[in-house]
Amino acid sequence: MTVPLSGIPLADHAPVYAALDRAGFTDVWSSEVAGADAFTPLALAAAWQPRLRLGTAIAPVFTRGPGLLAMSAAALAEAAPGRFALGIGASSPVLVRDWNAGRFEEPYQRTRDMLRFLRAALCGTRRTGWSSTRCPARPPRARAPAAGSCRPR
Repeated sequence: MTVPLSGIPLADHAPVYAALDRAGFTDVWSSEVAGADAFTPLALAAAWQPRLRLGTAIAPVFTRGPGLLAMSAAALAEAAPGRFALGIGASSPVLVRDWNAGRFEEPYQRTRDMLRFLRAALCGTRRTGWSSTRCPARPPRARAPAAGSCRPR
């Protein structure tokens, strides 16, 4: 199920998450377009329904720096050990350029480089130049679905 649900304030999602769990849903996924960020609805789901698996589909790589994206992922992985998957991607020129005044250049390379950074940073590798005082015991799975299918051969 994709969250948050339109027309329902985030603070009122607790019964929604409970109903999803009772109905047999196993996962909730979020993204970032025009509304809540990708992580807040999942953090609430982690606290309110400890059986639901959580994922971002996608967290844009152009609108957050590597350290901030790693911190957000690490915090959610700590809140929901073993239940969080981090999906990242380039987003779109409209969201990056027009809405966030960023440059949308070389999206494949940016996504690939961010994925490499996140995988190293979230498992505690200090060679990234980034470190956290809150590394999750169970780092999240970090994926860039489109990057794998677009890899030059």
